[in-house]
Amino acid sequence: MNKKNILIIGGTGFIGYHLAKKAIQKKFIVTSISTRPAKKIRHLKKVKYIFCDISNKTKLNKVIKEQFDYVVNLGGYVDHSNKKKTLQSHYNGCKNLAEIFLQNPPKLFLQIGSCVEYGFKKSPQKESSKCDIASNKSNYGKAKLLASKYLIDLYKKKKFPASILRLYLVYGPKQDENRLIPISIMACLKTRLLTVQVVSN
Repeated sequence: MNKKNILIIGGTGFIGYHLAKKAIQKKFIVTSISTRPAKKIRHLKKVKYIFCDISNKTKLNKVIKEQFDYVVNLGGYVDHSNKKKTLQSHYNGCKNLAEIFLQNPPKLFLQIGSCVEYGFKKSPQKESSKCDIASNKSNYGKAKLLASKYLIDLYKKKKFPASILRLYLVYGPKQDENRLIPISIMACLKTRLLTVQVVSN
């Protein structure tokens, strides 16, 4: 029986690491694409690591040389204050991946979106609620929403096997300390003042 293989874009990150680890336990062949090597605490010996910027389609075409059963897109520029790079990585990168795999589609292309795609709508948001790019004030939210709309359109026109998960505040072991939950925990442990900026619509 042939092993199933999975490509994880952003496999060196926090969520990517945990997904890769679980996939290895399930006997998958795991490949990761990221712009930089995994930190020591998130490096997995059985993962094939490839380094490439997914916003560069020419280079991406060169590194993707095989067929995958599953593709999970966790990739994207972390500093969302950089509008250009955020759009290039989260939207253009997703589009590049989809266009490459459109020729030989996987069983599933899983796009990891974000709750920020809903904008400043009151939680819990309904899946039926309209997500509007023009009114979304977040660079990250706009880029993720553009990617989602592109994949939905690709599914409707060409039956591309895309699914989208809009995650909320994800946290857990081996996460970087520059995220809200780790920052809050460390502030409590060190009895440090936690400054929170409230953003209103």
